Amino acid sequence: MPAASVSPRLALAWLVAAELRAHPARFLLTGLAIAVGVALGFAVHLVNRSALTAFEGAVRTVGGSADLSVRAASPLGFDERLYPAVARAAGVADASPVVALRARIGTTELPLLGLDVLRAARVTPALVGVEASGGAPGAGLFAEDALFLSPAALAATGLRPGAIAEVRANGRRVALRVAGILPGAASDQPIAVTDIATVQWRFDRLGRLDRIDLRLAGGSAAGRTARAALAALLPPAARVTDAAAEADRGSAISRAYRVNLDMLALVALLTGGFLVFSAQSLSVVRRQRDFALLRTLGLSRRGVVAAIALEGLVLGLAGALAGLALGAMLARLALDLLGGDLGAGYFGGGADRLVLAPAAMLGFLLLGVAAALAGSLLPARLAARAAPAAALRNAGDPIDPRAPVPWRPALALLLLGGGLAFAPPVGGLPILGFVSMALLLAGGVAGVPWLARVIVELIGRRPPRAVPAELALRHLAGAPVEAA
Repeated sequence: MPAASVSPRLALAWLVAAELRAHPARFLLTGLAIAVGVALGFAVHLVNRSALTAFEGAVRTVGGSADLSVRAASPLGFDERLYPAVARAAGVADASPVVALRARIGTTELPLLGLDVLRAARVTPALVGVEASGGAPGAGLFAEDALFLSPAALAATGLRPGAIAEVRANGRRVALRVAGILPGAASDQPIAVTDIATVQWRFDRLGRLDRIDLRLAGGSAAGRTARAALAALLPPAARVTDAAAEADRGSAISRAYRVNLDMLALVALLTGGFLVFSAQSLSVVRRQRDFALLRTLGLSRRGVVAAIALEGLVLGLAGALAGLALGAMLARLALDLLGGDLGAGYFGGGADRLVLAPAAMLGFLLLGVAAALAGSLLPARLAARAAPAAALRNAGDPIDPRAPVPWRPALALLLLGGGLAFAPPVGGLPILGFVSMALLLAGGVAGVPWLARVIVELIGRRPPRAVPAELALRHLAGAPVEAA
């Protein structure tokens, strides 16, 4: 057959299909490596996103509809004698004192709020709009054992109005009666409310407050006036904030933790990319005579690169799609077993609902495909650079084994990575530090062929007497790239 009659597309399809049929286990294992990397990264991202969404929803629910809040800077709270001064501050129309505790009913953890019902009705009405279990609406609001639960809290605890709930908070166990429901609370946020006197007395919080919710006189000017007035009178144990600021604060506190988790998960994807590189490199060495033969029949260098890159694309796409499905299952399992913060305690109970992210799905799909392609491109370039005549005779590296092994790229990667290790944080995060680790790893891998050649030359000055050892050294000297 004349060389010009060989179809590059036919040759490319033959190469890929033949390799898939000949070595299905290799493709399965390398695809699985990509799937595991994508799954871990996607699962961590979903858990973090779900936890942040739940945390922000909880902040909005627990904070009610207050314009501003004076919050304690520590779990010890602040002196309740601050309340009159805050209520009379310029720009403040009304103020509602709050005792807020982390409580547990059975196995359900939820916020327990002690409210002054009359004040809260004007400042945060969603927290006191109750449906009583019996009698007139609002009956029993001031009873010392009355407890009001949101619909989500009722569902989580399995209680019904009229039941007795054992509430554990602040080191105390108190039996309270479920007197009604909080229909105004968010449907997916468990929350418990009782009278402020009950919480202070029964849970050992006499004389202490955790929050003062504020309704402002109106307009942005009142907000600025109130903030300025409160800043002048608040002690170090209290600060002025709002629901949005609290959500941002919670996100900022856990940001470094979340970024580290993301980076650790992506290490698995990087490992998958290196496994693809290793598998494709060995595959190229095994098939270099096939590539050389096709080159002599008319297949271009681009065709060789396209064949190997197409294999990487198929591996990456299949592995990434499997990884997305596995990642969603892992995220659901992690939320059920460990919570939204994976047991770290940042979000106080974490998230119960998995929040899917289409943009993140596309991003991790592309990351998986990119990792597989990156692991295939270097072997593809080496295969394309091989001279057909030499490759038909050579069973080692796809390059001339007599050519010097480059060391400058490895040195440049190591120097750049070492320099970035001392770079300052970006936005409070060690972004360049992560880049440094990746460059140091890449530099180490890139420097292995040169280091192998040097070691072999040193050992070759006194060659071993054993035939297997001498054969191994000669093979390594002739094919140093395989050592990577």
